[in-house]
Amino acid sequence: MTSTPPQTTARHSRLPASRGATLLRLGLLALVAIGIVGAALELAFERHWQSPAQLIPWVALALQVVALVLLLLRDSGPVLTVARVLAAVVLLASAYGVFMHVSVNHGMGAMDPQWDSYSPLTQWWYALTKSVGGAPPLAPGMLAQSALLLLLASVTPKRLTA
Repeated sequence: MTSTPPQTTARHSRLPASRGATLLRLGLLALVAIGIVGAALELAFERHWQSPAQLIPWVALALQVVALVLLLLRDSGPVLTVARVLAAVVLLASAYGVFMHVSVNHGMGAMDPQWDSYSPLTQWWYALTKSVGGAPPLAPGMLAQSALLLLLASVTPKRLTA
């Protein structure tokens, strides 16, 4: 019986570990930047600045920009902690945005004469799926996605230490 030498069974990456980690980090940060720009454009197209509550995602985007710049400049010590805290704040703002959009949609359901005949579960489902109301519940999810990518980039080292 013959055995296969370990060299032939191991899969080798085409990139050295340090170069692969760097590319992964840069890719994640690029996705964060794209998400920030996309969310900002969507907010601008929707003229999302009519009330103080509508300014929350703008503040969240500003926080993400700060965190992104911090991670681009440095990835250790207090700077890393600040970037992670900012990303967590954006995650909370995103959750609040989803809740508010669904709540606004649910409130618009009262305009439907059959609204009271629906079960509460059906009412909330209609609010979540934008079958009633005009607030897109998943739009704030763009903020959450960028914040999660930022957190992932924060655990990917800028450069490999020897």
